[in-house]
Amino acid sequence: MTNPTPNELTEAARAWARGSYALEAAVELLIRHGVWLTHREFRRYAIDYVTATYTRVPYTVIDWQAAHIALNRGCMPCSGSEAAILRIALSLADGLPVELGPAITGLDTTNLAHVLAAIAHASGNRVAWLTKHQDPA
Repeated sequence: MTNPTPNELTEAARAWARGSYALEAAVELLIRHGVWLTHREFRRYAIDYVTATYTRVPYTVIDWQAAHIALNRGCMPCSGSEAAILRIALSLADGLPVELGPAITGLDTTNLAHVLAAIAHASGNRVAWLTKHQDPA
């Protein structure tokens, strides 16, 4: 399948990240933000949609380094808050440094809540996303 739907990408990304708190947190942050998995250039530079050889389970594999390079080179046009969310996800998933102060000051309340839930999830709190202000995963 070469052109998966957004729902297929989402479920395949969750399947790929499953088992690593940090990857789960980064992927869920991108999913909850609602921009990056459907962003044409992000899909072009940083996503591979593949099917596991033996299990036939589809995976959305995110190349965090490629996303970082494309973002820094201006290959993925986006708003400041969209860039901040991606930078935070990059930091959670791949340890890339992010200046947290500037990254969070431009976020609205919803996205700030997503970032806080992602940080909690990365530390091992899998129920962090299940607050009354957010949809269950």
